[in-house]
Amino acid sequence: MRRTALSFRGPRIALVFALSLVGAARAETLTHARVGFTAERILFLDGHRYVGRMWYRPGEERQEQQLAGFTPIFILSDKSAFADIVLPQLHTVAELPLPKGFSLLRARALLGRPLAHQEVDGMAATVYRVDASSAVGRARGRVWLSADAIPLKAEGRFVSPGGKVTRIRWLLREVRIGPQAASLFTVPKGFARLTPQALAPLLGLRPARKAPR
Repeated sequence: MRRTALSFRGPRIALVFALSLVGAARAETLTHARVGFTAERILFLDGHRYVGRMWYRPGEERQEQQLAGFTPIFILSDKSAFADIVLPQLHTVAELPLPKGFSLLRARALLGRPLAHQEVDGMAATVYRVDASSAVGRARGRVWLSADAIPLKAEGRFVSPGGKVTRIRWLLREVRIGPQAASLFTVPKGFARLTPQALAPLLGLRPARKAPR
């Protein structure tokens, strides 16, 4: 399958865009927690609110979110900068390249010194400041990490080289720590593979003008 870049439009696709914001670019997953867990995730992206479910085990992640009348499943791996998007209702799956640049907010090595110790939904957390820059932009904000490095909460903004500001905030609730079944992070057998171009109209995406080589 030829890997084609996609651009993003409209709030209904915000979850896909948010995956890049909270770290899926350059083979990074949303979190680098040391334990498996599942939780409800509340995401605020430029003022829009989204509630979904996530599952995590070290190196792999699954997210579910209702979008555009579907309930797509997003499967990420720290071995790939691409996400599998599964549409169970249509028995189809597509591979989506994720934009680079926003993983700065979650880059553990770039966290500043601890600012405080607080509780998030009943769990102890350490608050860290984030202020990191690269060729793709600058991220500033704060991250609340549990003792097992679960990102219980985060808030911040990313400024692209062109000056566009994207604000993001998320909160994990009802976190349940424990091993997660490998089947949660596997694309079901027998599902048809769509190209990104075929998936685009279903989720409000459009192909970028030029595909990367």
